[in-house]
Amino acid sequence: MRHETSSILVADDDEFMLQAITLYLNNSGYRVIEATDGREALQQYERHRPNLVILDANMPHLDGFSVCRSIKESPEGQKIPIIMVTALDDDDSVDRAFAAGAEEYINKPIKWAVLRQRMRLLLQQQQNREKIQERDEQIRLFMEKTPVAIAMFDEGMRYLQVSHRWLDDYGLVNLSVVNQCHYDLVPDEAERWKEIHRRCLAGIWERQDADPIPDSSGNIQWFRWEAFPWKRRDGQNGGVMMFTENITQHKEMENEIKRHRDRLTYEREIIESVITRMRSTEELDLTKIRFLQNPVENTTGDMLLAALRPDGAQHVALGDFTGHGLLAALCGPMVSDIFYAMTKKNLPLIDIINEINIRLTEKTPANMFMAAGFLEISPDRGHLTVWNCSIPSILLLRNEELFGRVESKYTALGVIKRPIGPGQTVSMERGDRIFLYTDGFTEEKDEDGEMFGEESLESALLHMVKQKDSLHLLKDILRGYRANRNQSDDMTMVEIES
Repeated sequence: MRHETSSILVADDDEFMLQAITLYLNNSGYRVIEATDGREALQQYERHRPNLVILDANMPHLDGFSVCRSIKESPEGQKIPIIMVTALDDDDSVDRAFAAGAEEYINKPIKWAVLRQRMRLLLQQQQNREKIQERDEQIRLFMEKTPVAIAMFDEGMRYLQVSHRWLDDYGLVNLSVVNQCHYDLVPDEAERWKEIHRRCLAGIWERQDADPIPDSSGNIQWFRWEAFPWKRRDGQNGGVMMFTENITQHKEMENEIKRHRDRLTYEREIIESVITRMRSTEELDLTKIRFLQNPVENTTGDMLLAALRPDGAQHVALGDFTGHGLLAALCGPMVSDIFYAMTKKNLPLIDIINEINIRLTEKTPANMFMAAGFLEISPDRGHLTVWNCSIPSILLLRNEELFGRVESKYTALGVIKRPIGPGQTVSMERGDRIFLYTDGFTEEKDEDGEMFGEESLESALLHMVKQKDSLHLLKDILRGYRANRNQSDDMTMVEIES
């Protein structure tokens, strides 16, 4: 084992011996610092702080014993290993060397293999001590700074390690607790904790994430704690390790957040109730209309409006606001008021559409808009005018077959304050059906993330019409398609007969 970075101070007044030791150590990879007497040896030690010192016992000015004693008097010097080398071979010299603080004693003539092995052993021991001291210092800093109360006990519940926070929590600050029994220092310890300690010593690991414990004033304090046995190298239980953390402040914040959440939930329910009443279906005229509505939340972002004009024409609107929930639902009452008020005034649907577009553009945020489909059916139900403003294709069925689609031609309402143009007019026959739906149907996904799509929906619709099934069949089909996934968007389907 080589020590290229280790420095060795060698002090000997015998020039030949000094050169011999220096040459041997240099060849062995050490850095050598020389001194020819005791006084110079102390000067060199103070200047270089070597890793190891080799001293001749008999030197002028100060002998090796005195130099050794002077080095060992300082805290730093106590860590430096010293080897005494001397021609003296008597018990008194050996006793003097070890009494002065030397770690090893070697007689002259030097046996180099013995010197090498003892140096290696001393340097290794020094490194091990430094590692232990570093580890102990790390443990000390951890125990001093950690915000958690930690204590380590032996089988007799005597303290082995303890954090400052533990001492503070138990009122043991400024006491020397190591090797003291916990129950002697805390005689009023609750029997409950003693039982936990006994179970841990028997090998049981215990834990509580939120334990209400009254303090000395009777106020409840919340603690998170763990108690478990620690093992010795032989695998046997060596004692108990405990962690405790006062989480009262966290618990109070958690309870406060819960109170706020409960209040928000209550207020949301009130708002939902108000919006639901504002969007009442009392004005909804379902003449020749069937519909299916399957919202994600109570307050859907989809809305269906239908009314007869005084002249007998029928107005139908299916809207799909951005997103779903409260934000989407809040705009519904405004759109509903415009639709029904203007329909009662016998105004054409194109005027109603443009008024809704202007109001949404003026009153809603830029990222809030409404995709919509609008139908105006003539009083004799022989003509249909359709406006598709960014919803999926509006489907026209005749004799249980698809005979037309009205694709999207205009942007969603509330995006651009620009007039919506004329709709597409279609001649109607008795028995024709028109289907409008929001994109929640086609964009529903299965477990692999594959969307249901327009083709699958149209196929399901045609099957439903031919079998004379209810619109609710679509809800069952989509539920089976998404399997274990939650519904991702509101769904509304409207069927109008000519």
